[in-house]
Amino acid sequence: MRTEIGGEFWTDCQPSGSGRRILPDLDGLRLTLSGRTALDCVLSDYLRTKQAGKALLPSYCCHTMIEPFHAHGFSVDFYEVYAGADGIECELPAEADCDVVLLMEYFGFGSPAIRGIAEQLRKSGKTVVFDATHSLMTRAYRAFSFPADYIYGSVRKWADVNAGLCLKTEEPIICPPLEACSEYTELRSRAFDLKNAYIREKTDDKQMFLQMFSDAEAYLERHYREKAADERSIAQLARLDADLLRSRRRENALVLTRAINDLKSERVRCLFPTLQPDDCPLFVPLMVAPALRDALHAHLVQRGFYFPRHWPRTSEHTFRGSRTPLFDTEISAVCDQRYTPDDMRRIAAEIGRFLIHV
Repeated sequence: MRTEIGGEFWTDCQPSGSGRRILPDLDGLRLTLSGRTALDCVLSDYLRTKQAGKALLPSYCCHTMIEPFHAHGFSVDFYEVYAGADGIECELPAEADCDVVLLMEYFGFGSPAIRGIAEQLRKSGKTVVFDATHSLMTRAYRAFSFPADYIYGSVRKWADVNAGLCLKTEEPIICPPLEACSEYTELRSRAFDLKNAYIREKTDDKQMFLQMFSDAEAYLERHYREKAADERSIAQLARLDADLLRSRRRENALVLTRAINDLKSERVRCLFPTLQPDDCPLFVPLMVAPALRDALHAHLVQRGFYFPRHWPRTSEHTFRGSRTPLFDTEISAVCDQRYTPDDMRRIAAEIGRFLIHV
């Protein structure tokens, strides 16, 4: 087995078992091709009875969360999201001037304050849409009890699947019929298989599966609307043991967080310095001094650690605050079920070696 850490999942890299399923058995829960498709369905349902107006989104978000609002005729503005001493903080008054507000809890770490804000927004007549992508593995299906009008998300960030989900909390969601998208799902499935062969050292060809993943993303940019999850992904979701995934991620995240904290560096720290009982990290987000962030990322890539930076900043993102945007400081260290506590110690040790020489 190759010792690379990070990057896309691959076929047969997930633990199977008979524990809790990754998604709850809820009436009205619809599976879609992707999280973006799911958000598109949410907005289609909203527009059955209301007009496109103004949507308020977090300033720290992906462009794929912005585009569906534009596609449906909404104007988009942002509320400020930034790194605090103990995690993510936001500036969002309950009397915000908007029709729809998109909320999320970041990286699998809970935020009681966000839930309180959601309740106040709904009382003031706003429609609350909750992006549950980062929260899917929190304890006891906690993401699905979030006080929102709509809940949606992407499952593919957690496993080798191509699937999103959406539901309306008060009644069934109604959106256009969903069609298969074989061009996208076949590319992704083939890439999963080829990466499996690469990881198991049955081939040295890395560029082929990387290109397939890239081609699939390019296709999804153009063809995400009204598409269904594929049968392979649906079957895979039924096999995944969420309890096992959750326990492995928590163990890894605890080890990595402690190891990063032990570096006692002002230049690299954990965005969330502690792990709470309900949390299940999607990643362990690191806050890196902006002048060093890209150099550290390149250093890690050269040594076989492939971590994303959330997210690419676009011209659509706006910032009004005086704090450094998270886009310029964040690296998402992996902690998922493919890896072990020893792998987490390797990550921290490599970061420590980098800091010694800069």
